Amino acid sequence: MAAVLVDYENVWGAHGLKGVEYLGSKDILCIFYSQCCGRIRAEYMESIRQTACDLRVYKLANTGKNALDFYIASECGVLSQSGETQIVIVSNDKGFRAVADFFKLREEPAKTDVVIASNIENGLMALHSADDAARRQELQNKSKMLDLAVEHARYTEHISMMNKLKEAFHGTGYEHMIAQIFAYADENQDAAPRQLYTGSLHLFGRRDGTAIYQILKTVV
Repeated sequence: MAAVLVDYENVWGAHGLKGVEYLGSKDILCIFYSQCCGRIRAEYMESIRQTACDLRVYKLANTGKNALDFYIASECGVLSQSGETQIVIVSNDKGFRAVADFFKLREEPAKTDVVIASNIENGLMALHSADDAARRQELQNKSKMLDLAVEHARYTEHISMMNKLKEAFHGTGYEHMIAQIFAYADENQDAAPRQLYTGSLHLFGRRDGTAIYQILKTVV
């Protein structure tokens, strides 16, 4: 579980919300903004809805130098006092380093780890608790470099398989299930016929599974 505090005034035009889709229902997302940055991209808002995270939005009440910074520093204290041990501050403002340093000085048994990052993705990558291991691995898998030639070959095979399935199931009662059938076929390209058959029965039911297999075996 993590609490992510976004200095939206500082990062809203620099993709500070990149990686928001990796938050979960147990995470807290706090967005601090002022009148000059009161808009959010539709794709980010949709991702936030899908995560079902605890979204909290704070608008600056009175303008002033570093006012939002004080809001964020204060919220760090509130969250730490309530038991949060993983806090990410999303900002390019180097002044927040002092906040992270302060929490390092504290000697409570459950110390609060505060990391500073330019976007949510980098912040989540920097967390080190066991609870964040799976999420960190997912982010590492996403960011790793791939061989373009190999990926092009896989993509071409992917499109070819989809087109073959669309042709094979055209006009059947299963045409509307093509996406589900493709996902099953893609995962079982190297399966033996018997395994493909029993898997089809398990996924689609005996009657539909048998009919789908009879068509599927001509393609896979």
